[in-house]
Amino acid sequence: MNLLKIYQLTYAITAITSIILGMFVYSKNRNSTIHRTWLLTCIAVASWSAFMGLYTATSLSYEVNLIFAKISNISAMFIPIIFCHFCLAFVKRRTLNNKILLFGYFISFFILFSGFSRFFIPKIEPWGGFYYYARPGPIYIFFTISFVFYVIYSEYILFKGLKSSNPILKNQIKYIFFSTSIAFALGSSTFFGVYNINVSPLPANFTFVYTLIISYAIVKHNLWDINLVIRKGLVYSISVTILTALYLLLIFALEQTFKGFTGYRSPLVSIFILILFVFIFHPLKTQIQKIIDKYFFHGTIDQIDEENIKLREELQKSEKLKAVATLAAGMAHEIKNPLTSIKTFTEYIPEKKNDPAFLDKFYKIVRGEVDRINYIVQELLEFSKPSELNLKKTDINDLLNETLELLNNDLIRKDIKIQKELSPLPRTSVDPSQIKQVFLNILLNAIDSMKNGGVLTIATETKQDKISITVKDTGTGISKEDLKHIFDPFFSKKDGGTGLGLSVVHGIIEKHHGNIFVKSSLAKGTEFDITLSI
Repeated sequence: MNLLKIYQLTYAITAITSIILGMFVYSKNRNSTIHRTWLLTCIAVASWSAFMGLYTATSLSYEVNLIFAKISNISAMFIPIIFCHFCLAFVKRRTLNNKILLFGYFISFFILFSGFSRFFIPKIEPWGGFYYYARPGPIYIFFTISFVFYVIYSEYILFKGLKSSNPILKNQIKYIFFSTSIAFALGSSTFFGVYNINVSPLPANFTFVYTLIISYAIVKHNLWDINLVIRKGLVYSISVTILTALYLLLIFALEQTFKGFTGYRSPLVSIFILILFVFIFHPLKTQIQKIIDKYFFHGTIDQIDEENIKLREELQKSEKLKAVATLAAGMAHEIKNPLTSIKTFTEYIPEKKNDPAFLDKFYKIVRGEVDRINYIVQELLEFSKPSELNLKKTDINDLLNETLELLNNDLIRKDIKIQKELSPLPRTSVDPSQIKQVFLNILLNAIDSMKNGGVLTIATETKQDKISITVKDTGTGISKEDLKHIFDPFFSKKDGGTGLGLSVVHGIIEKHHGNIFVKSSLAKGTEFDITLSI
């Protein structure tokens, strides 16, 4: 295998690993700007790499390779721009109407439309042992300056993000900053060949290193909050095989480069040099890893893992404290009003103790307010320490029908029509009383939202090994801002509501190892989707 074949192979590895990594991250959250822009960045890298390997190291016609050279460099312009968009989203900075980002996209599309003209790459010619290398036109010089600016600006955004108060985000940014800095430094070496600078562009061959670092961070450190469990066996063996092959490829490429400089041809000498490189680079690789861990990540891999665990524990404690503060504030607000009413009436007792009308009113008011306090405390107890599950094989359709019968008067009074789409379901192990409480809370919310009548749709079906329950209303709906908080304790927009009902619902579904999702739009209604294991 000659040097050009190795050159082609490494560029192909960069293209393939970039596409795989981009698609994998995107598949984990298709609605996230972060995941979408990362995928587009990886596609741009793959396009640049694939066409770079084709036009520099294949003996195709001049005209074909000239087109490939232009496509490769046009793709390269999109890399730092889309990556800049990704960085802004990742560190939670404004992307909409960001003038620097918008100008970057303008430059990219300008390069796209002018890139096939002679002002971008007027010609390609042999250089440094390669079949062809691009020669820059006036637009290409503008492209180079823009490329360098947006690379520096993107890495600057990440560098500033390292000051984040969120320790998990800070640690994630470290991996992205470190891996992409390496990728841009390696890939930018191709500019030497374009501008006829007598420096080898060989480092660009190893741009795929960034995909290995990001993949490692996803697997080992839950990057982007992606949980990936790698089982020992086939997946583990494949991972080790790929990493070993890449390491051996690096050694072989170095040996071929060394052969090019010295000109030796002996197979025995080649074997000796290969063994020598293995012995030199294995401890060197270990030392580099230790230096990176120590000075960049401030610890060894084991220490970083331990630190990540501690950071997550700290965040969990922080979230618990926030929940306690919310509960305390909610309790104070909810109980204060009934107590104020009771206190006001008790102040009149000395002067109106002989007034039967006052005493009758006092009895009714105080009793009602005490009942309200008792109801709040009872709901809070169910939220904070729900009772143990009493699992029984149950027909979910029967539970829904029983709950609807309880609410029949409310449905008639408010002119709400019921649409049932109940499919036959297998009996499943649930706590009937707690699941009925879930249905009751959700159905009551749906009824309350349809003040002028409407349609309440209840559907069930079996999906693989799960039961799906859907409750959909045509009520007032929930705003996007409020939708994020509906399961928070004491969050309620209803008059007289405690805000604990849906918190209890969420807790019950979690105990059953199920899931609950909500979709809603103002004036269009709300849909609750519950899944339970069979």
